[in-house]
Amino acid sequence: MKNKLNEITNKTVVVVGGNGNMGTMVSEYIDGLEGYDVIGIIDPNNSGTKFNSLSISDDIICDYIFEFSPSSVVNDNIPKLIDNKSKLIIGSSGVNNDSLELLKNANKAVSVIPNFSIGAAIQKLYSQKLTSIFPNVHIVEKHHKGKEDAPSGTSKDFASSLENVQPSEISGDYYAVSNENSLNIYSLRSDEYLAEQEVVFSKNHEEFILEHKVFDRKAYLSGVQLVLQEMEQQDSYIHGLENLLNKSMDI
Repeated sequence: MKNKLNEITNKTVVVVGGNGNMGTMVSEYIDGLEGYDVIGIIDPNNSGTKFNSLSISDDIICDYIFEFSPSSVVNDNIPKLIDNKSKLIIGSSGVNNDSLELLKNANKAVSVIPNFSIGAAIQKLYSQKLTSIFPNVHIVEKHHKGKEDAPSGTSKDFASSLENVQPSEISGDYYAVSNENSLNIYSLRSDEYLAEQEVVFSKNHEEFILEHKVFDRKAYLSGVQLVLQEMEQQDSYIHGLENLLNKSMDI
C-alpha cells in the first residue's frame, strides 16, 4: 500500500487509451507503484473506472503521458501530445514515419517503445549481432485476432533495426505478407496466440531461429517500470526498450 504521507511528491501519470487491454493493465500497475499516481485516462470508452476521464484537448498537467491508443487514432493524437510539456511515452503500435519525425524533433523527453517486453528487447539485441553471420532473414509474427495492424509495429520496428540483411521467403497461408527494410514479414492472426515472434536466420544449409513468446500481458510490466525509472533522467528522444536495457547488459 502507498504511503499517503508522500503523495505530495508522487509523479503524476495520464494514460491515453487507458481503457484498452494494455492501457487498463498499465494504469492499474502504475497507480499501485510507490511514488506514482495515475490522475486520469483519455479514452472515448472510459466508463466505470476509478480514474478521472480526460480529453485529448484538455490542458493536461502531469509528469508523464503514456500513449496506448489503437493504430487507427494514435497518429492523430501525437501532434497534440507533443505540444504538452509532460514527458511522453509512446507504447502504441502503428506509429507512422511522419509521427516518428515529429517525436524525434519534439525537444522534450520522448520514449517510443514498440514493445515493453524485456524478452523482445533481448531478441532484438542478439539479432543485430547475428546478421553478420546469418545474412538471410525473415520474420514470422503471430498475434491474437483483435490486433488491427499487420505487420505488427514490433516486427516493423524490428526489421528496420537490422543491417546488411538479405530477404528469405517461405510459403504458407498467412494473414498478411509484408516487406520492411528488405525483410519479409509473415503475419498470422489467431486467438491461439497472444504475441509471438520468430526471427529466422539462414545461411547455406542451416537455420538459426530466435523465438519469443508472450503468454500474458503482465510480461510487459517490467518494461513499463524500467521506462519510468529511466525517464527520470531523460530529456531527449529514445527509441526502443533495447536502448535502455543495453545500458545494463553487455551484448
